[in-house]
Amino acid sequence: MLIERVKANEFYCLRESILRPGQPKENWTFKEDDDKKTLHLGMEHDGEIIAIVSLLPEEKEGSKYRLRGMAVHEEFRGQGIGQQLLVALLEKTGESVWCTARKQVQGFYSKNS
Repeated sequence: MLIERVKANEFYCLRESILRPGQPKENWTFKEDDDKKTLHLGMEHDGEIIAIVSLLPEEKEGSKYRLRGMAVHEEFRGQGIGQQLLVALLEKTGESVWCTARKQVQGFYSKNS
């Protein structure tokens, strides 16, 4: 089930464990997390947050927003959940977005651009 949250801290546990395990909080939080223009989406399964993505107000090359902090729990990868989140995010904004990605997931973003 798709969920939308105003507060990023509801997603911090998953964001840290997938993207920056064991690193200091400043490595997996963003100064824009609590900005009123920031959008946080997630997917929930049996009451647990299993996937997250954040859209932050950060302009670059004509795009007003930057996609950051996208993560899907290991048990749920390969099931299209990341793509569902990305589609929902883009539908909500109606804007083009930009992002940077790790090498191992560049194919995902290229396929969905």
